[in-house]
Amino acid sequence: MPVLRPHRLLGAALLLGLAGPLPGGEHGAGFDTITEKDVEAHLLELASAPLEGRDSPSVGLSRAGDYIIARFESAGLKGAGRDGAFRLPWSRELPAPSEAGCKLVLEVPGAEPVTFAFGTDFMPLVDCNGEGAGKPVFCGFGISSKKEKYDDLKGADLKGNVALILDGEPRHKRKFEGELVTPEADVHVKLKNLAAAGAAAVVIVRRPAADQPADARPPALAFRHTWATWNPSERQRDPEVPRKLDLAVVEVTAEAASRILGADVLALAAKLDESAKPDSGAPRDAVLRVQSATERRQVPIDNIAGILRGTDAAVADEYVVVGAHYDHVGVGVRGQIGYGADDNGSGTSALLEVVEALAASKPRRSILACAFSGEEDGLLGSKELVRAPPVPLERMVAMLNLDQIGRGEAGQVVVLGADENPDLMRVLGRAEKQHSPKVKAITDKGKHLWQRSDHYSFYEAGVPVLFFFEAETELDNPDYHTWRDTLDLVNTDKVARTARLTFNAAWILAEDDELPSRPRD
Repeated sequence: MPVLRPHRLLGAALLLGLAGPLPGGEHGAGFDTITEKDVEAHLLELASAPLEGRDSPSVGLSRAGDYIIARFESAGLKGAGRDGAFRLPWSRELPAPSEAGCKLVLEVPGAEPVTFAFGTDFMPLVDCNGEGAGKPVFCGFGISSKKEKYDDLKGADLKGNVALILDGEPRHKRKFEGELVTPEADVHVKLKNLAAAGAAAVVIVRRPAADQPADARPPALAFRHTWATWNPSERQRDPEVPRKLDLAVVEVTAEAASRILGADVLALAAKLDESAKPDSGAPRDAVLRVQSATERRQVPIDNIAGILRGTDAAVADEYVVVGAHYDHVGVGVRGQIGYGADDNGSGTSALLEVVEALAASKPRRSILACAFSGEEDGLLGSKELVRAPPVPLERMVAMLNLDQIGRGEAGQVVVLGADENPDLMRVLGRAEKQHSPKVKAITDKGKHLWQRSDHYSFYEAGVPVLFFFEAETELDNPDYHTWRDTLDLVNTDKVARTARLTFNAAWILAEDDELPSRPRD
């Protein structure tokens, strides 16, 4: 990579780590905008049930992107993409719905057929391809469990009919496994049993999450390209349960399901929640025709990037990059949402606070703010952004990455990258003192994490980087990559403190005449 030629006015002071108050700008005005209250507000949006775990790609991820763009625009940033767009699309090959092969039609005697809308009323289930028709019959949750002494299929008339089932399991205080969700609630376990019972097709009802506020905008019914997997190993799937079936299977909204049954499906679900006793219905005098088809193809996904233009024309074409991944792992096969409040709602919330602070402080250099998708799938989004950067890589002064910063001791944050670039160690030392962010950077821990977040894509491209993380190891957080990574467990005070430290470091890098050297070979 080409090396930027540093300015020299403050070189000696920086190299000694003795630089005093920084010239120009309004550091204090920016620092004061970072508040715990704002962090909480961001997390409430980003880690909410309707976003369904922000899988890459998903409607939830797109909604999170909308929120991030709105905050960037409010701070005065301009889109970094073509024609000023904030979304920087890339793609990956995944299973996707084949609309031409999908159909859901209800035929009731004496009435006009009802053709349900693809993408609005129903979507196919990933890797389930088939065609079937029969009378719709409500089969509760479609669960058969000897352990729980619960069997929705017992006595159900399924041979040649279409099973309509609820996702997940009964939300009962004592039966089943509470938040763990019993293995029999695995959608593929249900389908295996339903197919064995002779079901011609299966319709699965997506219920709103139990903790979703009544006034929340519900998640759009969208195709789930992948399923979340959890730590620890106890969550592993039964290898004998097929994940691909030659069976017509679609997911539908509660409204569509009620129309199919001729009864309020959410009321039926609530009854099962309360009793935890199977109560399947008789087949309705109607015919439901179901077709589902999926195929592998390139699916678009968005990085989000905005630019805050620097105030000094002499250095405004140099950029300090601040970033965080905004994706998480989505929804699991048992219907559990991977909220990703800490990983990485915390880092994304801090990013928004840092961007607002930088906008208020008016730094000399420009800021490139990035929210990456596809991090959970192997840093795919940041690799793509570096492959096709919105600004030249040689003009990137440094990259600061915020990932999983919301757990552990509030007064500490692990920061990697200083060993690879001692100039950034000195920047960190100054950042800890400026306006007293009340958090200490620990730089000798967490080395095994070095290649596991988005900063590494920039480091490989020759950009100096710092990686802000909550603890020595991800295993210090027992809820890492589980459905338990929820908002109530995030220390928003720590997130705000880490955001202030990151803002200080970004401010120093955006103001100093001397630039950090490129990474060592």
